[in-house]
Amino acid sequence: MDKWMKNNNFNKILALAIGIVLWTMVHIDGESTSPAAASMSTKIIENVKIEVSGFDEDKYVLDSKDADSVRMEVSGKSSDIMYVFSDAYRVTLDLSDAKPGTMRIPLSYSLPNGVRLISMTPQEVNVHIELRNTKSFPVSVATKGEPAEGYQLGTPVIQPVGTAEVTLSASELSKVAKVQGTIELDGENETFKEKRMKLAAYDSAGNEIKGAVIEPSTVSVELPITLPFKSVPLDIGFTGQLPSSLVLSRVTPELESVVVYGYKDSLAAITSYEAMIDLSTIKAAGTNQVEIKLTPPAGTEKIEPDTVNVMVSASEIAERTVEGIPVILQGLGSGLEGTVTNPASGAVTLTLSGAPALLDQLDRNKISVVADVSGLIAGTHEVSLQVSLPKFIALSHSGERLVATVQLKPPATPAASATPSANSGSTPEPSSAPVSGEGSPSGVQPTHSGTDPVMSPAPSASNENSGAFNQGESTGNTNNKAGT
Repeated sequence: MDKWMKNNNFNKILALAIGIVLWTMVHIDGESTSPAAASMSTKIIENVKIEVSGFDEDKYVLDSKDADSVRMEVSGKSSDIMYVFSDAYRVTLDLSDAKPGTMRIPLSYSLPNGVRLISMTPQEVNVHIELRNTKSFPVSVATKGEPAEGYQLGTPVIQPVGTAEVTLSASELSKVAKVQGTIELDGENETFKEKRMKLAAYDSAGNEIKGAVIEPSTVSVELPITLPFKSVPLDIGFTGQLPSSLVLSRVTPELESVVVYGYKDSLAAITSYEAMIDLSTIKAAGTNQVEIKLTPPAGTEKIEPDTVNVMVSASEIAERTVEGIPVILQGLGSGLEGTVTNPASGAVTLTLSGAPALLDQLDRNKISVVADVSGLIAGTHEVSLQVSLPKFIALSHSGERLVATVQLKPPATPAASATPSANSGSTPEPSSAPVSGEGSPSGVQPTHSGTDPVMSPAPSASNENSGAFNQGESTGNTNNKAGT
């Protein structure tokens, strides 16, 4: 081998052979990579999205276009078209010069390097453009589902606004009937709060109108979910006693009513709520603020508020005598007339106690003295008197029994008319003039109708103030309650 390597002719031949081989390899590679020899392919790309550019959305609304995507057929090297993502192919609808109306606009496109377009369907798009209009609508709230059993929905509170502006084309805006958000319920038993409730526009059939621009697009909503409730008057009652020298002159709660929560059956029996004041806490004349803690009535769950402030005024006790208060007969039976025979005047004199200011402005017409003769027959009867007095006024001697003597009898027979002549042919009529016994009390008027006289009883008078609160004495009579 060393012998051949030292031979110059051999080396020259070897170098020539290597050169020929290298030349051949270079030329073969060049031919294989030339465009003519390269491998070419085609590809179909479906649903290339049409992108809109240059559109003035503040002024116009793109109401419709007849295509949202195109189909493209492209060609190129396999490496260029097989390994390029579809989003590298872009189709654009240029609306820079678009005006209101319907028009047909050609599409433009861009392709990856080394790829050429064979065809594109469609190449043009029909568009309809309208001016943008805006209108305000009140925001409403709808619910789906139900709260917990026995609970009910209140009125939703929407923040920050109760209206929203809807922007659409004129033709679409005319279809909007309401702007509404929806709350999904699934057995909730407490107030529902949603920080971002999405709003949508709906037509009169309840179909959502797509493409509406709503401002604000979301609102905050609070939907009360509570047990059934009932608002009832607040009454003030009393326990304990005032000092013997004091009487109440005014009781003023800060509220006239309270709200009670519970199931319907429990609420049905509640007509008012009585809060109690302990009078033993009041030691001197003047006005005091008393805080009363309220507890839910039996069978209910909650009361609002749970405390109430009451202004309580007390005064030094005073007396006043009121004369000539008529005794009113109540409950006269059919066919009877009644007369108060004792006192003979048919009126009584009462000595009353209370705060000086209340006694000074006392109106006699607000004092009622009633003799209830219900169920009594004709004859003379001693009847207990029932006295009704204004609030915080009482009888000075409430332990004494007040009575009146009442005489009940059929009405007097009317005097007969003169005997008619034989030829008159008429029947005598009884006198229509009313007849009553002497000393009949004011407000009792017997009434005659033909031959069947009927006594018309006086208006019914309440006894709720009988035995009224006096000189710190605690009583359950409604005369000593304050409230509505």
